[in-house]
Amino acid sequence: MFFASNLQKLRKKENMSQEALAEKLDITRQSVSKWESGASYPEMDKLISICNIFNVDMDTLVNGDVDDVKIKDKDATINTKDILDKFNTLMKKIVCLFESMSFKEIIEFLITVFLLIIVILVGTIPKDIIENLIGTNLLENITYVGDALNTIFRLIVDILYSVFSIVIFVYVLKIKYLDRIKIKEDIDKEIVAKVKEKRVEEVEKVIIKDSDNSFTRFLAKIIIYIIKFFIICFLTAPLICIVILAVMLGFFVLFVIKGLPLLGILLWTVAALIISSLCFEVPFNFVINHKNNYKRVMISLLISLIIIIIGSIVFAFDFFSITYVNDIPKDAKIKEVKEILPMNNSLSTIGYYHHDIEYVVDESLTDKVAVEVSYYDYLIEKTIEIEVHNNNLLIYEDGPKEFSFKESLDIISNDIKNNKIYNYDKLNEYKVTIKTSSNNIDIINKNNLSYFNQNNF
Repeated sequence: MFFASNLQKLRKKENMSQEALAEKLDITRQSVSKWESGASYPEMDKLISICNIFNVDMDTLVNGDVDDVKIKDKDATINTKDILDKFNTLMKKIVCLFESMSFKEIIEFLITVFLLIIVILVGTIPKDIIENLIGTNLLENITYVGDALNTIFRLIVDILYSVFSIVIFVYVLKIKYLDRIKIKEDIDKEIVAKVKEKRVEEVEKVIIKDSDNSFTRFLAKIIIYIIKFFIICFLTAPLICIVILAVMLGFFVLFVIKGLPLLGILLWTVAALIISSLCFEVPFNFVINHKNNYKRVMISLLISLIIIIIGSIVFAFDFFSITYVNDIPKDAKIKEVKEILPMNNSLSTIGYYHHDIEYVVDESLTDKVAVEVSYYDYLIEKTIEIEVHNNNLLIYEDGPKEFSFKESLDIISNDIKNNKIYNYDKLNEYKVTIKTSSNNIDIINKNNLSYFNQNNF
């Protein structure tokens, strides 16, 4: 009864249940229970699998005492010799595989490879959908860094899928074929073990058949792994939402502390953060085979719903107490910049097309054009430059804008505290006035019209 007690000791030492061991061996729990009670004995391929799982040799498992043997550390560093030995064994198994295959088995092997390739190719369809859904439609819309995030996300998904496909391809062929190959060294060890146990059986066979490991079961495992892979890709979306919502939550907490009536939006953000966390946690637990606590999930969803309702009530109260003013703040100051430019018969204003231009006739300016730009220097400090380039009038902001987040936040906070919201977008508007003779104005307009006609505007 050495084997029965040794198996039980090894299993308990690894904190492994009978169900877990049965799953690794692809058998029922009752079979493991019978082995440990001595009521039955496993087949040779199962003995070899047990030795691999617990990292012990066949003789110790069957006839020795595992308490007297120091089990090898599975996490020990693999040296070069180990790698070469494993590679050598793999090559021997591949040679034995093809040498021992009948014509029918070769056809079955080719069909297996073909189906694996089909499954992997079909898997690229949902992969592309995920890349378009998350990469193009979600990440690419993020200002400034959207294209870079999209490119990085697509590259990561492509690399992961390529590695995943190779691993699955090799894993299935290994389990389906190579693990059932017994080279000469393995056969010699099996003969010794069987003789000692007086269980001499057929050892001539090179390939051990296992009716329990059908291709259908392997294919089902592949599909599950593929589903888990795509779930991991989908988890990118809620993970990004969690990060964004966490940052937003920090800002809204700061706003509320400064007295802004944004408590309702803050509560919405908290609820959205909880829901996003659940959207990440539930599928992630499926991927790692961890059981979800659906009672806690439902309670969390209920709490989120209550927070949303409370936040909506608070937001409605704050919203209806604020007045929207479709104008700039009263304390916004106007700055002006003026430039006298030489007039020529090719001058146009197509280089500046953001706003309307007001033309003022000044017959004293026959060979000059006076350009005046009025703009708001509020919240964001900016400098306006005026020049002519390639006979086109250009008006642009020179150099980086100076922006004080704290100062801007204080200004907007004071406006909201006074229950007013202004149209801050109007601060970007310019008022452009061009003074020159009436003849020069006609020339400029004619040049503009000619440009638009030539370019089919």
